[in-house]
Amino acid sequence: MANISDRIKMLRTSAGLTQEEFGNIFGIVKSTVSLYESGKSCPNDQMKLKICNYFNVPLDFLIGISNVAEYQSEDFNKAILSDGSCHSALLDLMEIRHITMGDIVMATGLEKEVLEYWCVNEVPSVRQLILVADCLNTSVDYLLGRTDQFNLPSGEDKDVLSYYSQLRKIDKRWAVGQMIDILKKYESENESSVAADDQRKVVGK
Repeated sequence: MANISDRIKMLRTSAGLTQEEFGNIFGIVKSTVSLYESGKSCPNDQMKLKICNYFNVPLDFLIGISNVAEYQSEDFNKAILSDGSCHSALLDLMEIRHITMGDIVMATGLEKEVLEYWCVNEVPSVRQLILVADCLNTSVDYLLGRTDQFNLPSGEDKDVLSYYSQLRKIDKRWAVGQMIDILKKYESENESSVAADDQRKVVGK
């Protein structure tokens, strides 16, 4: 898996930005960008979120724990943590997974008070988010309310999504169009087959 320094450099160069231009966008100097990209320094949590918002990529992608660079939700909410999204997602998934706060404390080593802070919209750190996401088998972006997909894809699904995310837009449209045509073809053939069976039954009577 890539690390955050690789992702920052990739996002910057893909956007055609110099280190100085990248720094201007985020209010930092060129040397700081260079330190980020060399791995000698790491952006703080707020800067990570700013980078995600600007390039419209999931936090999981930025920090290198996922290769999926696009959101799998139409309802991307950029007002992260301002409306209790993180708190709601955490409690919702705890109920779905039948996991208690005590179970998370035991699995992650985090103090109960840290988790309870989420209930008053306290901003958790990226480290805390990763620990809890691993415990609940979900993504950091689900906990942040950035996607409504809480189940992590299987290894095979990840490979497909990763490959798809690397395609050009025109190729993505072509692939989706081909799938739609294939599905329509099989649905039409299936409907014709069912109609023929019904007709034979009527004639048989």
